[in-house]
Amino acid sequence: MKKIISLLLIAALLSLSLISCTPGKKEEAEKDTTPIRIAYMNGPTGMGIAKLIHDNGGVEGNEKYQFVKYSDASLATADLVAGKVDMACIPTNTAATLYNKTGKVNVLAINCLNSLFIMAKTGTEVKNLADLEGKTIYTIQNGTPAVILKHLLAETNVNATVKTTIGEGENEKAIVSPTDLAPLLIAGKVDIALVPEPVATAAPLKIASQQKDYTYTTAIDLTDALAEISDSPVAMGCIAVNTSFLKEHKGVVDSFLTEYKSSIEYISNLENIELSAEYIYNAGVLDAAPAAKKSLTNLGSAIAYYDGAEMKRILTDFYTAIGVNLIGGKLPSDEFYYEK
Repeated sequence: MKKIISLLLIAALLSLSLISCTPGKKEEAEKDTTPIRIAYMNGPTGMGIAKLIHDNGGVEGNEKYQFVKYSDASLATADLVAGKVDMACIPTNTAATLYNKTGKVNVLAINCLNSLFIMAKTGTEVKNLADLEGKTIYTIQNGTPAVILKHLLAETNVNATVKTTIGEGENEKAIVSPTDLAPLLIAGKVDIALVPEPVATAAPLKIASQQKDYTYTTAIDLTDALAEISDSPVAMGCIAVNTSFLKEHKGVVDSFLTEYKSSIEYISNLENIELSAEYIYNAGVLDAAPAAKKSLTNLGSAIAYYDGAEMKRILTDFYTAIGVNLIGGKLPSDEFYYEK
C-alpha cells in the first residue's frame, strides 16, 4: 500500500512539473515586450501606419510603440542606421542604398506602390503618353521620378524632354524635392509635371484657395501607363528595420508586421475613407483631413502591403528597372529581404 501511495505521489509531482514546463507557459514567461521606435514621414509612405498609430495611443504612442515623425528623410535614415529608431517608413531605393552602404538595415514590407502622376495645366491637352511627344515634363531631381519617367518614355518610344531644373542661364535652379516643385505648380510656371503625392493633391487645393484662373488636373496615372510595359508594379515606399534590432527582437517585429498589415489594409479600403483621412491628419502625415481624403482617392490601390517572397520579387524587378546607380551600385543580396 505504501508503495502504491509513493508511486501516486511521484506521478502527481511529475505531472505538475510537466505542466509548469509546457511551451505556452515558458513562452509567456519569456515574452519580449521591448517597445518599437518607429519613424514615419509625410506622404504615401506614412499613410498606411496611420490607423496603427490611432490604435496605439496616437502620436504619443504606448508601451508597445513609440512614433517619431520626421520632415527630412535623411535624418530618419541616419537615426535608423544609428539605432536611434528601430524602424522607418522610407522610399524603397533609400532602403536598398542604406543596405548596400552599411549592411545595417533590412526591408520588412512594401507599404506603397506608385504615387506619381503626370499633371497638366489648364489649356494643355494631355490624355495619354503619345500626347507628350515633343513636350517638356518637369519633375524632381532627387529620388526615382525622373528615372521612372525616362524609362517609361523610352519603352513607349515617346520623344519628350524631362527637366529637373527651372529657368535659364544664371537664373536656372534645380527642382530638388517635392517642396521645390509645388510652388512652381501653384504659381503656374510649368505646363506639364510629373508630381508625387501629396503635391498632386495639395497644389490644386492651394490654387483653388487662391482663386486663380487655372489649375492642374491628373492627365496620366503612372500606374496605368507602367502596367502597359511591365507586369511588376512600381514600389515606391517600404518599412525598413535596423538589423541589430531585428536579430534581437524577431518576435516583436513579427507581431508588429501583423498589426501593420491590418492598418494598411484598413487605410487602403476606400470604404473607410472618412476615418482613414482623420487618422492620417491626426498622425500629421497630411495637413488636413480633406487633403488626406482626396489623396487616398488619387492613390487608389497604391497604399498596399507586400512582404516575404512577393516583396522580394517586386523590389528586385523595380531595382533592376531603375538601375543600380540609384541604390548604391548593386542589387541587394538575399539577406536584405526579411521573411517571417
